[in-house]
Amino acid sequence: MSKIQAVIVDDELNARENLRYLLNAFCKEVEIVSEVANVDEATVAINKHKPQLVFLDIEMPRKNGFQLLDEFSEIDFQIIFITAYDMYAIKAFEVAAIDYLLKPIDIERLQEAVKKVKKSIKNTEFSKANLNVLKENKKALQKIAIPYKTDYVILDIDNVLCIEADRMYSVVYTKNNKKYMVAKKLSYYENLLCNKKDFVRLHRSWIVNINKIEVYSKKEKEVTLESDFKVPVSKSYKENFETLFYT
Repeated sequence: MSKIQAVIVDDELNARENLRYLLNAFCKEVEIVSEVANVDEATVAINKHKPQLVFLDIEMPRKNGFQLLDEFSEIDFQIIFITAYDMYAIKAFEVAAIDYLLKPIDIERLQEAVKKVKKSIKNTEFSKANLNVLKENKKALQKIAIPYKTDYVILDIDNVLCIEADRMYSVVYTKNNKKYMVAKKLSYYENLLCNKKDFVRLHRSWIVNINKIEVYSKKEKEVTLESDFKVPVSKSYKENFETLFYT
């Protein structure tokens, strides 16, 4: 496989220099074709060099990293986001970005991210679908990418009924009676979805889409969702649920 051509976009010179050093030292399969300081320069560099990969900082003056996506009608490059923030920024784009890196950049995380890019380049259909999801999500979370077998399933969050904890995994149930086992804890989806009013945690093992609730039984301490799917409501989450449910 030929080298992955990459552009680095970061307004901080020392951040660009540090990433260049790490890539040259530990990710020799990546060739840096341009380093730029803002979105406008990045647009020019990408149009000129046609890279396969862009390392993109989020917080930059005038235009942030997400706004780079608006400069292209067709996105044919992969993106690894770089951010100094944790869940504040990650919740918005981790669902569809190839990967993200927190500053200061960890070498092993960088190597893992590059490996993901290499795999994604081989799967061109997923690459395009994933970036389209990312573009749709930048204003409001609308879709999530669920790893399934060797591919990904792109789900509208409106089609998600509920999510169940299964030890270190989560099971995502959809309204068309499908389910997907995902190697992420339920807390990941709680952080991702429960800041929206559409999703609520009802139990230590369950998150539900509140729009899919058809019956709430206080006596049985459970809700019934579409497709007659029943989920328990635990005492510790009952008050918060009822506040959302009745307002």
